[in-house]
Amino acid sequence: MYEHASVVAIKNNNIITVSCETDTCANCKAGTFCATKGKTFNAHNGTDRNLSIGDTVEIYLPPGKTVTAGFIALLVPILLFPVGYYLPSLFNAEVGEGVRIIGGIAGIGLGFFISRLFSKAKSGEYTPEVTRIIEEN
Repeated sequence: MYEHASVVAIKNNNIITVSCETDTCANCKAGTFCATKGKTFNAHNGTDRNLSIGDTVEIYLPPGKTVTAGFIALLVPILLFPVGYYLPSLFNAEVGEGVRIIGGIAGIGLGFFISRLFSKAKSGEYTPEVTRIIEEN
């Protein structure tokens, strides 16, 4: 997926901080479900040109990696709820419903922890890539 974003900070020439612009967001196909509206995120500058704050750039988000990251972030915690819910029953058949619910919530927490570890370990691999500069200030 190719998206347009505005450069809001430059950490060094290879890593920049970008944000979706309001007019760019209006034309974005994923605008309804976007979690980055009003937020900033890092992108890797894949161009040979120097960027400056305010430049509008085109960033590339590989669809396969985007789906994988979404799966890890959202579905892993949900899938670990039943594991945590039924796990106390393996140790004691007469465990109460409250303990099972607490186990399920612990499963969700473990899922978010795994997602966070995945995010930290693979952050460079899942960072969007700047492909070109749309306009320069």
